[in-house]
Amino acid sequence: MTNTMPIKAKVMIGTVAVASLCSLAFGFTNRHLPAWPQLALLMIAAVLTSRLKVKLPGMTSTMSGNMPVILLGVTQLGLFASLLVAVTAALAQSFASATKMKPVQFLFNVCTLMNACAVAFFAYHSQFLLAHGGAALTMTVAAAAYFLANTAPVAGIIGLTEASNPVAIWHKVFLWSFPNYVIGAGLTAIASFFGSMAGVATLGTLMVVLFGVYKSYKMYVDQTGQSTPKAFVMAAGR
Repeated sequence: MTNTMPIKAKVMIGTVAVASLCSLAFGFTNRHLPAWPQLALLMIAAVLTSRLKVKLPGMTSTMSGNMPVILLGVTQLGLFASLLVAVTAALAQSFASATKMKPVQFLFNVCTLMNACAVAFFAYHSQFLLAHGGAALTMTVAAAAYFLANTAPVAGIIGLTEASNPVAIWHKVFLWSFPNYVIGAGLTAIASFFGSMAGVATLGTLMVVLFGVYKSYKMYVDQTGQSTPKAFVMAAGR
């Protein structure tokens, strides 16, 4: 696949990979000892929610329900631990794919989700945003940053590999997935607020709600009955 891939697409994939390595290196050098039970619970939740996948109409891209779990890691863990949750989600999402992924797709998906997690982490922990808008603003900006960092590279690589308009592709992804991200951000905010008081119970409740949202969303999307063209399998949070 990489032999026939346009040079611009190869450059983009390389850039995404390097950025994810930089995030991982920064998180590792500045790591703090995480609460291992909490990290383990979030990693398990990431695996489970990554399997709640909805195929977007008119595309081969999919959207999974792991975004609230990854954002919950961003709010409660350090950068390195948050990236571990994101990598776990990306691996689970990739292996749960109905079609066999090529190595370049797998690499792109994992690195894109890591970058989205890192961008959301820096946005959520921004002292500037916290001072000017409080926790509500940091959560909103973090969710928006995650959404853009997760969907824009996917639209870009599809546009480069399929010789199509990446802006039009992103707009289509936006229309179908944005409501899911808004719901996910709201659930994350609620779970983060109650998490310190009842971690396991809160996470369990979040999983139940996410499953309900997934079933409702899947039922609605399936009713559209649209066919799908070629595309990269969408990386995370989707």
